[in-house]
Amino acid sequence: MKSSGKISFICYGVTFALFLIIFLWGTIGSITGNEMGYTVLCFYLLMPLTSLVIAFVLGINTAHMKWLYPVIFGILGFIIPWAIFRTMDVFALFFSFIPAMLGIRIGRFISWSRSRNR
Repeated sequence: MKSSGKISFICYGVTFALFLIIFLWGTIGSITGNEMGYTVLCFYLLMPLTSLVIAFVLGINTAHMKWLYPVIFGILGFIIPWAIFRTMDVFALFFSFIPAMLGIRIGRFISWSRSRNR
């Protein structure tokens, strides 16, 4: 497997594992009485930060399927709150889709500026 394939596999795997932990913690774990803390920690901190950083890593490298990352994990960021709280909200896109798009764009810009300076 090439280096770019390994980077993609690791990045997708880490994000999927974190989102799975967040999902399982919300559905199987006991968050009764701690819904606000769970929401702030998972949906407003962990999911956007993870999506931003990993998308940045994918954007700065020549990773496989990097443009699919925001779509896949944007959908997961939309489904996880629905599966846990049974509410649909367009605001859920801010949890992972928009940070992932920003991360990829910033990573691509840095990669482009590096190659241009060489």
